[in-house]
Amino acid sequence: MLLYFYCVENKKVSVLLEMADDNDGYVSVADATRFGIAQSFISDLVEQGLFNRVAKGLYIKKGYEVDPYYLLHYTYKKATFGYETSLFLQGIEAAKDPIEIYLPSNYMTSGIENTRCRHLGKKEYETGLILLVTPKGNLVPGYDLERLFIDTLRRKNELDKAGLLSRLKEIANKGLYKERLFAYAKSFHVKGEVELALKIL
Repeated sequence: MLLYFYCVENKKVSVLLEMADDNDGYVSVADATRFGIAQSFISDLVEQGLFNRVAKGLYIKKGYEVDPYYLLHYTYKKATFGYETSLFLQGIEAAKDPIEIYLPSNYMTSGIENTRCRHLGKKEYETGLILLVTPKGNLVPGYDLERLFIDTLRRKNELDKAGLLSRLKEIANKGLYKERLFAYAKSFHVKGEVELALKIL
């Protein structure tokens, strides 16, 4: 009987380690539960030094680095990486601190630290929403190139003329879908500015 329990325990450890390796080091309690593994078992592995707890219900295998973008999204499901952070995740700009996130207008920001949070209405929050890949290979929500082009124009006062044109050109060089771009421009009432920017570029 003792041998049986030893084999079962070893199998659980193997499942969790394999699950972690398949998910950039992460194991969630929800995923473990689907395999019949209780949270208390994962907690035992934390005590043994095989895993570290990084958030409520989320653990990372020893030897893996925490992905701050994935961790933030996991902890706050509606947190979407906004303008400057999406520019970074799209490979257009260098990473900047603090991380910029957008949230629905009714979402509480209490507890969200080291970020710049903006609450947006439904249309502004959802327009151009896509999944982006973090530097560590995890999928997180952010915004497409067309939305970033629009947001650059809408926040043009944050850049000098040369910086504005440079950013718009970098976004455009990644490949814009003009039909989508003009749909967004119409929605955000910047159609004339978009047309002028495209002529200059």
